[in-house]
Amino acid sequence: MSVKCRILNDICKWLYWREYCRFAAPCHIGRVQGAYLQELLRKNADTVYGRECGFDRIHNYRDFARMVPLTRYEDYEPYIDRMCKGERRVLTAEDVLLFELTSGSSGGKKLIPYTPSLKQEFQRGIRPWLYDIYDKIEGVTEGKSYWSITPVTAARQYAPCGIPIGFEEDAEYFGRLEQGIMGMLFAVGSEVKFVSDMQDFYWRTCVQLLNCEELSLISVWNPTFLTILCDFIVEHAGELARTLPSGRRRLLWEAVRANRFDRLFPKLKLISCWADGASADYVEAVRRRFPSVYLEPKGLLATECFVSFPLVGEEGSRLSVYSHFFEFRSLSNNEIYPAHRLQKGEYELIVTTGGGFYRYCIGDIVEVLETYPNHPPRIRFLRRKGIACDLFGEKLTEEFVHQALLSLGIGEHFALLAPAGNRYCLYTDAGHITGEMLDRALRESYHYDYCRSLGQLEGAAVQIVSGRPEKDYIRRLSGEGMRIGDIKPAHLSGKSGWEEWFEM
Repeated sequence: MSVKCRILNDICKWLYWREYCRFAAPCHIGRVQGAYLQELLRKNADTVYGRECGFDRIHNYRDFARMVPLTRYEDYEPYIDRMCKGERRVLTAEDVLLFELTSGSSGGKKLIPYTPSLKQEFQRGIRPWLYDIYDKIEGVTEGKSYWSITPVTAARQYAPCGIPIGFEEDAEYFGRLEQGIMGMLFAVGSEVKFVSDMQDFYWRTCVQLLNCEELSLISVWNPTFLTILCDFIVEHAGELARTLPSGRRRLLWEAVRANRFDRLFPKLKLISCWADGASADYVEAVRRRFPSVYLEPKGLLATECFVSFPLVGEEGSRLSVYSHFFEFRSLSNNEIYPAHRLQKGEYELIVTTGGGFYRYCIGDIVEVLETYPNHPPRIRFLRRKGIACDLFGEKLTEEFVHQALLSLGIGEHFALLAPAGNRYCLYTDAGHITGEMLDRALRESYHYDYCRSLGQLEGAAVQIVSGRPEKDYIRRLSGEGMRIGDIKPAHLSGKSGWEEWFEM
């Protein structure tokens, strides 16, 4: 099997070589980005959005920044609604292949249109990233890969016009030529994503992983998802052992006793997962379980765009300049800069893509670690803008939590939602709210619901407080150095340990 895996991986490596060479070659970032922008505007000038913004009259970046407004998802909702009903040439001249589902900042869900161009733009980042791994990590092409990419879903969904919602197969993220190859290299079959029962999902995933003797690469998003799989294996080791041949059974018990899962997968060479922002607190648990495996922090990817990817041995990740058009709003002076004018510092990311989002404020804050005269800058994800709590990817915002609490009839009652271990607790003097009611309201958020389904988050809890909780709230924050005049009422806090401050 290793010979077959090597041949298939080498074919992929050959397919990725040209894109890697283009990315690695010296280039003028301003010209690369400018050429992309002009071609994108030309193709989409005769669309509803293109005509409204005068794409045909834009000749340079200065025109673009002046004539096209900064946007958020809410600005696109009327257009996407028209697209869902079957109208064409709304945001892009291309037809929409599918809508991908993700969470909004103040609402529960949003639909991201995927076009052929947007899929190609993702591949312009995926291909050089994978080539770099195949080229620099010895042994990674000798085996199979485990990819956790698309959310688990029980059934296929469609927009009113019939356009599918969500990818059918994980391999669809790759190019058409690679899809068949990747299907043969996946350690876990894509059919498990359609299992509705989460325990069954974990069981099938772990059985297939444990039976894969040639696992060489793991790619997940949140590191806690991988530790959850490891914990599931430990908790169900006896039952899982019965599905394995004797040699694999022995390795399983060795791994469980030592909490060393690299012994269970001796050919595993690389784990790719988030390791920046809030994920940095949880990645050490992965390293403890796989101490001999190279752990590569992921670059910055979102449902809407492919922003950056890491190169082996480098801190941070390189901006994927051939994928989209990027702008950066400085947190120090609020000025907006194109990619070729970046300096070190912290910025809010703004992106324009072939999927029909223009000057889209994605809500990510990044740090520019280094800039280069003829190569893409090196950046690192810091945090989400406006998101107070994002322990496991649930992305809770003040706006969403406020609306959820209003739906529960909080009214003028004190209510503060905060993390408490691996769940959220609502501290409130409203006695009519239960943990089940709260959890149901929070699960209107797509990503919170996803984290709950995966088991990364336990069900929400409610703690009734007495006395003067508003005063206690101010007392804690002022005691930690905030000026009382700067302390604003809030329904969401990223701080834990509130039970030590409130009267119960």
